[in-house]
Amino acid sequence: MRQRQMNKRVLFVVILFILLLFMIPFFILILNTFKPTAEFTRNPFSWPAAFNLDNYRSAIDTMKFWSAFKNTAVITVLATVLNTLLASMTGYFFSRKKWRINSVLFMLLLASMVAPFQVYMIPLVKLYGGLLGMSNRIITVVYVAAGLNVPFAVFLYHGFVSGIPRELDEAAEIDGCGFTRTFFEIIFPLLKPIMITVMVFVALAVWNDYLMTSLFMTKIETRTLAIAAFAFLTNHTADYSPMMAGLVLGIIPVLVFYLFGQKYIIEGVVAGSVKG
Repeated sequence: MRQRQMNKRVLFVVILFILLLFMIPFFILILNTFKPTAEFTRNPFSWPAAFNLDNYRSAIDTMKFWSAFKNTAVITVLATVLNTLLASMTGYFFSRKKWRINSVLFMLLLASMVAPFQVYMIPLVKLYGGLLGMSNRIITVVYVAAGLNVPFAVFLYHGFVSGIPRELDEAAEIDGCGFTRTFFEIIFPLLKPIMITVMVFVALAVWNDYLMTSLFMTKIETRTLAIAAFAFLTNHTADYSPMMAGLVLGIIPVLVFYLFGQKYIIEGVVAGSVKG
């Protein structure tokens, strides 16, 4: 018994130490948002000589924060909702329809997760930005962002649905429900744990995305928070402290969203990757 308690204490100390290692950079980031850039450059690890909110005011003005926040929020919400609908239906279809072609398509879908975005970003820009002329449109980024996150989401939905008894589908079919109605009225409400998990991951990915969004959103009025934060960087100067303040402001909304959905994340990931 004593040995077990000692092991738990050692494990707790180790986990606490690892947690502190991960938290230190974030703490330094917040600390330096209260310093002028010159003070940050001299010593980024020192305590601020005086705490003030000038960097946050500068970030809001220079970044056009509220416009960027609106663009980011709209893109994130629409992409997350679209991804939820497409991926959940696809996962259900692959789980219930055991056709050979579905097995091949499912494997191809999973294989697409291996390829990084840099592999097909040029064709995407040429197609949507060049050929179709859809640059600087929110709908373009929403469509691409939702699609890029579909494979991982389908993987989780497929595993979770495979753990739902088929007897529910059979009972719904006896009551006269078709395949689509069975999904929306019977299966879809049962997907809440995995749905929130996927929504958190997708929302985090879309909210923090810089590379893909920067390829399509080139005008100031269409910038997202990730792009607007670079307004403090020029060819010759860099105003780091206001930029870090802008990054902190951009982190807060998605951090709150993550905290509300965190209790579903582990449950959903485990269920989605192991069941079936």
